[in-house]
Amino acid sequence: MNGNLSKNKPCYIICGGPEGCKTVNIPKDSFTICADSGYEKAVATGIVPDLLIGDFDSISSVPNDEIEIIKAPVHKDYTDTMLAVKTAQQRGYADITLVGACMGRTDHTLANIQTLKYMAKEGLTGRICGDNTDAMLLSGGSVELFPDKSRYLSVFSLSEKCEITIENAEYPLEHYVMTDYFPIGVSNKFTDKPCKITVYNGEAIILSVKK
Repeated sequence: MNGNLSKNKPCYIICGGPEGCKTVNIPKDSFTICADSGYEKAVATGIVPDLLIGDFDSISSVPNDEIEIIKAPVHKDYTDTMLAVKTAQQRGYADITLVGACMGRTDHTLANIQTLKYMAKEGLTGRICGDNTDAMLLSGGSVELFPDKSRYLSVFSLSEKCEITIENAEYPLEHYVMTDYFPIGVSNKFTDKPCKITVYNGEAIILSVKK
């Protein structure tokens, strides 16, 4: 695949685990990868992936030859999701969304958050989207979030310290220095206005979680 072309095309990775992806809008022109049992979620949602990758230790059946398959060993250094991310990166994709990457096992959720950090470190644009949880990293700059009152807004520092401003939320903050050992940013609430979050230094993770 031509890397220069694929960089202009988003990649969606449907992860294993219990969180669904029925509400996630996956563009038809995107490159879609299923990480192991993420294939079963794709089938349930009517999505035909371009690539299936993993060790297949948690999948009931492997599809036919119409879908590209990369079989990985069970004993490996990467999670199936990380393996999918590195494969997408090697093929030139720079905008990668992990679909349904939270809920279920806490260790898998933390592993997927670390995968977001890997993507940021590599200069890729990464995010997590799902029926219940959306997440993104922010290191410098601002982001505006749609005011969805069916969800909680939580912001945590992933660096030792993180200076942050939160506007148009029920609990605003102004140039507040968050730390990575006190969860002051948990369970904030949206108002009627778009919420603006600005990180001046450090690294924060921003989560929108269904109530």
